Amino acid sequence: MTLKDIAEKAGVSMMTVSNVINGKTGRVSPKTRDKVNRIIQEYGYTPNLNARSLTNKVSNIVGLIISAYETNKDENYLENPYISTMIGIIERELRQNGYYVMIRSVIKGTDLTELLQNWNVDGIIFLDPAHQTALGKLASSISCPVAVFDSNLEIDGLINVCSNDRKGLYLSTKYMINRGHSRIAFVADCEGSHVLEQRFLGYRQALEESGLPFKPEFVYAYPPSYEGGLEAGKKIASDCLGITAAVTTADISAIGVMEGARLGGYRIPIDLSVIGYDNLQLGQYTLPKLTTISQNIPQKALTATSLLLEKIRTGTTSTPPHVVLDVEIVERQSAISLF
Repeated sequence: MTLKDIAEKAGVSMMTVSNVINGKTGRVSPKTRDKVNRIIQEYGYTPNLNARSLTNKVSNIVGLIISAYETNKDENYLENPYISTMIGIIERELRQNGYYVMIRSVIKGTDLTELLQNWNVDGIIFLDPAHQTALGKLASSISCPVAVFDSNLEIDGLINVCSNDRKGLYLSTKYMINRGHSRIAFVADCEGSHVLEQRFLGYRQALEESGLPFKPEFVYAYPPSYEGGLEAGKKIASDCLGITAAVTTADISAIGVMEGARLGGYRIPIDLSVIGYDNLQLGQYTLPKLTTISQNIPQKALTATSLLLEKIRTGTTSTPPHVVLDVEIVERQSAISLF
C-alpha cells in the first residue's frame, strides 16, 4: 500500500492524503479526513519515515548523548543505574510521541562536532553535564533544540533541568545531625564537577548551621561509583576516626560504602549510618534498605523530554527552559538515631 494507492481508493489527491497523514487538515473536510484515515487503518499503512525525513527535513530522531571518558573507554555506561533509568524513561516518552532514539557516547569535544555534522537529528539530550566547554562553544552552531541535565551553562534557549543539589546534601547531613551524629563523612570526589561541588556545599552548610566543625579528614574523595564507595567504606572502617555516619552523592556509591564498611568489620547501620542520593529502585533491594535523597528522576527525565518536544514542534517553550526540581529525603533503614 502506497500513498498513491490510498489516494486512488479515497478518490482524492496524493497531496490531500499527505496532509491528513501529517496532521495538516485545515483545508481537508472532516468527511474526507475520516475516509482517508479509515483506509489507512484498514490496510495498515505505515508512513516511510526516511522519505518523510528527506521531504520535510526532519528525521523523527532525538540524539541521546552519554559522556564517556578516555580513561574508561571500555566501560559499559548502560550498567550505570542512573543512566539506564533516565534512558528508559526518555525513550518511552519519545517513542509514545513518534520519535526514535539514537544513543551515542562521546569521549572528546571533537566527537560531538563529528556527530552534529554527520547525523540529522531533530533534537539532542545530554544525559550528564560533562563536555560542557565543548557544548558551550558549539551552542551557537547547533540548529536543533538541545536539552541538558544539571548544567551550569547560561545559554539562551538551552533547556536545562536540574535538581536542588545543594539542598539535597544539606537535607541528608541535617538528617544525620538531628539523630545525634556529629562525625559525618562526605564521600565523593568533587573536583571538576559543578553538581558534586554544590552537594559538598550543602554538606558544609548543614555542619556550619549546627555548630559542627568541618574536618577535611572526613572527606573521602572517591568517584561516586560502586567501586569508589567500596574503597571509601573500607577506608572509613580502617581510619578509626570515630565516624558514625556517611553521606554520599549517589545511591550506587552508598551501596559500595555499606559493603566496604562491612568488609572492614562494621555493622550497617549500627556502626555506620549511610544515606544515598537519587532514590533509584535498587535502594529498596539492599540490606538494609537504603535511606536516600530523591531527586525525582522520572519527573526530571519527563520534564526535559517534554520541553524538548515542545521546542521541536513550536520553536519555543511555553515555560522557562531552566527548571530546578525540589528534593526530599526517603527514609528506609540504613541510618539510625544515636539517641
